[in-house]
Amino acid sequence: MYYVIAAFLGIALVFMTWKAIRLWRHPEVIDDFSTAFAFLPFGKDVRRGEVRSVLLTVITLWSAAVLFVSGLTLAEDEISTAGAYVIAGAVVVILLCLLCEASVILFNRPKFVVPPHMRADLGVIAARRARRKR
Repeated sequence: MYYVIAAFLGIALVFMTWKAIRLWRHPEVIDDFSTAFAFLPFGKDVRRGEVRSVLLTVITLWSAAVLFVSGLTLAEDEISTAGAYVIAGAVVVILLCLLCEASVILFNRPKFVVPPHMRADLGVIAARRARRKR
């Protein structure tokens, strides 16, 4: 059963990585991504921020996959020092990505994790402030 879950997870990770690469190379797929995030109830600005942070989402998913695989392969009594470092590293990467994702959505910073054609976008806070001034 675990192999089926691991295979599904692997296929999903490859698919999301491909989609993120496509977003970085082709600006015309932004609307497709925005449609995919239509379930978010926070408005158009947040959806666009989620699209800007897709790279971070993919990195988070890969780190979660590392945790999942290490949880399947390592029993509690078998965790070595290297295994503990891998698990701790994956957790740190996930936490940093979540923090950066919030920063990209709210402020569109740091720019190096945002697709090049979306770096000029305003973050949620700046976009709402600009709308209030009008």
